[in-house]
Amino acid sequence: MGDETLKGTAGTLRFLELLTADAPAWRYEELVQRAGAEGADPETIEYLGRAKRLALQIEDRVSRGRRREAELTGLIDVVRELTRSPHPGAALDQIVRRTRMLMHSDLACIALLEEPGGDAVISAVDGAVTTRLPGLRVPVTRGLGGAVARHQGPFWAVDYLTEERIAHDPVVDHTVQAEGLRAMLSVPLRSDSEQLGVLYVADRSAHDFLPDDVALLQSLADIAAVAVASDRLLARLEGQDGGPRAGAGPAEPGPPGPARIQQRLLELALDGAELDEVLDHCARELGGALAVYDRHGDTVGRLRNIRRPHEAELERAYLDLHASGAPVELADGTWMATLTARSDPGWLLHRPDGTGDPGPPELLFAVANVVSMVLELRRSAPADHQWRDDLLEDLISIHHPAEVAVARARRLQVRLDRPHIVVIARPDGPVAEHATAWATSWVRRRRGLKMTREDFVVLLLPGDDPAAMAHEVSARLSAALEVPVTVGAAGPADGPESIQRFYQEAMRCVEALIAMGGEGRAACARDLGFLGLLFAEDYDVTEFVNKIIGPVIEYDTQRFTVLVETLEAYFQAACSPTRAAELLYVHPNTVSRRLERITQLLGRGWQEPDHALELQLALRLHRTRCASQAPDTDDCASRDR
Repeated sequence: MGDETLKGTAGTLRFLELLTADAPAWRYEELVQRAGAEGADPETIEYLGRAKRLALQIEDRVSRGRRREAELTGLIDVVRELTRSPHPGAALDQIVRRTRMLMHSDLACIALLEEPGGDAVISAVDGAVTTRLPGLRVPVTRGLGGAVARHQGPFWAVDYLTEERIAHDPVVDHTVQAEGLRAMLSVPLRSDSEQLGVLYVADRSAHDFLPDDVALLQSLADIAAVAVASDRLLARLEGQDGGPRAGAGPAEPGPPGPARIQQRLLELALDGAELDEVLDHCARELGGALAVYDRHGDTVGRLRNIRRPHEAELERAYLDLHASGAPVELADGTWMATLTARSDPGWLLHRPDGTGDPGPPELLFAVANVVSMVLELRRSAPADHQWRDDLLEDLISIHHPAEVAVARARRLQVRLDRPHIVVIARPDGPVAEHATAWATSWVRRRRGLKMTREDFVVLLLPGDDPAAMAHEVSARLSAALEVPVTVGAAGPADGPESIQRFYQEAMRCVEALIAMGGEGRAACARDLGFLGLLFAEDYDVTEFVNKIIGPVIEYDTQRFTVLVETLEAYFQAACSPTRAAELLYVHPNTVSRRLERITQLLGRGWQEPDHALELQLALRLHRTRCASQAPDTDDCASRDR
């Protein structure tokens, strides 16, 4: 701004520039101080001071949003890694490693109870500098774990060794001192009403913990609790899932056991399947009907009709569930299992098919575990979806996306350095809500982005074939909505800078299809023939010519014929073979034979109006191209003979 005094709108714009550049806080204060040094009046200084405070508040909110975005992405990564763990120990190691990274802590560990009311044992550690923590026994009535048990919730200490609110244990204190740990936070691992253990994080400096820290660690503990409960279930089912036992011969072929079914359903859920799709697969394994209810008794998901029990019977069965921990059979033969999601402890109902056999109770329990996991993922999904919408909105609305947009894409597991296709879909009918739901699920599986604008759904999907992508989206979305869907696609985009350009090209394709009465069709610029030349900014003219009259050019080159010249004369003569023969100085029968050969090469519809227009444009482009090339160019050689 040069020597100009900072005031009014100019000062505000400068603060916005600092926000855009992610400038540190001292730069904002420097701006106010410089205004005072330049002799600004008190009113201007006060105005700039207020603008500074507002700008810092905005910066703080943006920073918290980015952190929450990274946290939710990390939570989903934790769940994905758990399904690939070969054994329980590996799963716990992955949890503490991710916990330490997401919490930005010096150390993270999990202590699991050996039995209800018994001592806890440190089962997994990340960030330790000594060998004392792994396997350390922690008395359940002492330390932070004891405080968690007494308070039935999170507990933290600014400086553990000087904290007077907890009952200290000499062995634990000695280990904490050896590790140099000071600030510590702990939250319970619970499955239903049973406490499985405690998840800890610690730092080697004294400080307090924020509510966001506690909420994030509790979310990690909830996921860990589901994993621990599942691992213990698999251990109980080790001899029932078809796996070989020591000293036993090969397993007899048969249906997969609960452990394998649960693993398959978990993989399906973490691939992005919605609850209805997961229930459909569950029903194939269990048979019959399924329904999922939240803690308030409202239906969350349903597959086929199932009678809701009377309130008295429901309350009695719910108490039996929590007392026994096993599925309970109701009076009408319906089975009830509790969900393990701590944030929404609802239940699942299963009515077996005509045989009346519900299968092993462990199988229903395994299905309930997977449904719980889906509900946990769904709980964190809306914010993730909104961030994906916002990111795509930024990418197609600005000319040069900042590096921060690329970093945001990486956190959402979208690699903008790889080829992507921009797809725009316009359903024919008032189905915007269903279209958005379908798009959300679709891009989650394909690791893409989506947003909605008026009646259009915009997708950014990995791929390098816009035509194939347009037809795939059209077919799947039309089937899901049961209405025609017009789809345009463009790409591939080789970086974030080209996404806006391909968005505009895809939109022009959709508009062209609608203008030509092509509702319900899918196309990219190349599918639109000569219209694609107008819509695409980087359309390959050579590719268009080869697509339209390539077989004729190739025939001339190989056979030393003049079919291209004959086509030009034919159109010049208003499609009259006799007049074309006069222009070529040959007999009309010669022209007729050449036209028959052209029909064999191009198909019978080449003389129809639309196709004939494309042929004439391709011939003109071919003539222009040949005029600008060397005379002996192969595909133009026939014109010189």
